[in-house]
Amino acid sequence: MTNTVDYTDRAYWQGTIKMSLSKFFVLCVLHRKPMHGYEVVQAVEKTTNGCCSPSEGTVYPVLKEFESGGYLTSVPQTVQGRQRKVYALTDKGRDAFLIATDAWMEATRHIIASRDLTAPPQSSTPSPQDGATVCD
Repeated sequence: MTNTVDYTDRAYWQGTIKMSLSKFFVLCVLHRKPMHGYEVVQAVEKTTNGCCSPSEGTVYPVLKEFESGGYLTSVPQTVQGRQRKVYALTDKGRDAFLIATDAWMEATRHIIASRDLTAPPQSSTPSPQDGATVCD
């Protein structure tokens, strides 16, 4: 038996988007300030209104990957009485965030243009300016 993907299932697309954006939003929240890992998880969820809610099991490997690549550094600190690593972006990490932002903005423009080409002339589809997100 083969598993086929239902491309008409919104959950499929939401999962794909969340997986793709997790790394971007880790860079995004660390661009604001250094944080420990669990704080990164919470900040990503808050920043995206829950649209992108990576688990600790997703975030820690990303942090390790970014640290190995020189995109961030970590310093052990005591936070609320507990020993934790606090992560901060390096200059290379800040550059990666800016490049990722440009790439996602370009993709977003193409998505909006594609939607506008296929929308009926008097569509009531909310625009991004109306507060709609891909995760609504």
